[in-house]
Amino acid sequence: MQPFVQIIGGGSDLTGGLGDRLLSVECFDEAEDKSDRVSIEIDDRAGFADGGIIDFPVIGLTVEIIMGYRDGQSASRGTYLIDDLTVSSPPRKLMVTGRSAAMAKSYRTPRTESYHQKTLGELMEAIASRNGYEPAVDPELSGIVIRHTDQHNESDMAFATRIAEMHDGVAKPVAGKLAVAKRGTGKNIAGEELPVITIRETDCDSWDFKYSAREEAGEAGGMEGAESGSSGGGVRAKWTDIRTGETKLVTAGEAPFHDLRFSYHNEAEAVAAVSQKRNTAARGKASFSCTIGGRVDVQAEAKLILASFRPYIPLEWRIKSCSHRIEGVGYTTDISAELFEEKQDDIPGKVKDTKPSDDDKIDKDAPAESVKPRNTSDSFVIDLPKE
Repeated sequence: MQPFVQIIGGGSDLTGGLGDRLLSVECFDEAEDKSDRVSIEIDDRAGFADGGIIDFPVIGLTVEIIMGYRDGQSASRGTYLIDDLTVSSPPRKLMVTGRSAAMAKSYRTPRTESYHQKTLGELMEAIASRNGYEPAVDPELSGIVIRHTDQHNESDMAFATRIAEMHDGVAKPVAGKLAVAKRGTGKNIAGEELPVITIRETDCDSWDFKYSAREEAGEAGGMEGAESGSSGGGVRAKWTDIRTGETKLVTAGEAPFHDLRFSYHNEAEAVAAVSQKRNTAARGKASFSCTIGGRVDVQAEAKLILASFRPYIPLEWRIKSCSHRIEGVGYTTDISAELFEEKQDDIPGKVKDTKPSDDDKIDKDAPAESVKPRNTSDSFVIDLPKE
């Protein structure tokens, strides 16, 4: 099958005007907090016959990239705002780079604000509203109460990313929405089930598997099926009751423990941090990457199944990022993945079970009634103690 790429900008197809000067197009799909991006490489040499150079609009242009096969599947790889260019020589080339057009300028502008007794959903709704997005927050994450947090000279992008990451989630503008989702669920950031991607060793132009005991929490325990068979260690975090000065400990798992570096403001933050570390360590103790022939169905956050690889290599993975590249007449897809963990720590549930500290109880700004998260079931209500 013959691969093709379309660059659509300003309501017209720009690809035909580039002709054979279009050297490559590569789209990067990220599951983490990085922006999706595109790189377009163009032959910028003067014409042999008339000395003319290419007339291609660049900075400020919004383009949609479509990739696929002429007599097969194709897919839009996203819409990007071109905001960077490089001209190099010899031979003279023009490289233009764009990032997801879904990101508003205000979203990247620093601001200072404090928030007290807000759910994560309410925080994200406020961020979405002032940046022209529609909030789309995972119902379980939405119900988590953030008892107090400060946004000091920090952009909404950095703030939303930090709050989501504290609870093992990711926040990202997608198609006019500020989407906030849990990591490692086999769903995209909009909460939609993704098709499972299956590849075999024979599908790969190259591949690489790595296991690192240093990435595990506590003592290295190996992977399921490994000879060690041990379960690894646990995680501990400290938090301080500022009214009494007492330092308290949150523990998960068994010794030996990985001690988190920071002391947290309250039990809820410490519990979230411990669970986030356990989930991250479980997924990140092994990695897999490969280059395969172009697959239009590959996307970040999808579940990846490795079939017919050597023994010991796990079967189930989570795609962290991927890139689709068309260069000349070739189409390739690069995949970077971490382990897929079916059973992860339930951060919303564990945070729900914590009790507000005395500081929350007597704070003059604390609400008198229970804090009820929006658009969630009553199972995520956190009741504050009465005066």
